[in-house]
Amino acid sequence: MKKLLVSLVLGAGALSASAANPFLEFQPVIAGDDHVSFNFQGGITGKVHPNIALGAGFGITEKWNFEHAPLIPIFGRAQFETRLGSLNPFLSLDVGYEINTDDTHWGAVLVNPMIGLKFGRWYGGIGYLAHCWTPSGADATSCFNMKIGYNF
Repeated sequence: MKKLLVSLVLGAGALSASAANPFLEFQPVIAGDDHVSFNFQGGITGKVHPNIALGAGFGITEKWNFEHAPLIPIFGRAQFETRLGSLNPFLSLDVGYEINTDDTHWGAVLVNPMIGLKFGRWYGGIGYLAHCWTPSGADATSCFNMKIGYNF
């Protein structure tokens, strides 16, 4: 966990020295058991190649009615962008850990691949959010998700 956090902080520092691109996202999640939650997250990315960006971010995830303590996702991001005619598609992959603020013995490794389109500074995408809960014997959960974001 500490190595992941240190890597994300160092990566964010390196990106801030280059052409950093801050982002802010809203991500509604509807799981199969009618569990509806939201995720606000932000971070920065920086181009390491004309079509490839790397970055880091963090956020807050909670049910709509604040029934439980929030999860704090901390993640790294790799993104591939291209141009196809007038379309600007992208593929992204977020990998990180969600800290449980209610019970620190529980948390989740998160993996979120996504495909989407950019519209100027706005973008939207559809992905697959997978959680692997950290206590031994705990189950994994997953669902489709979407993101709506803005690049500053």
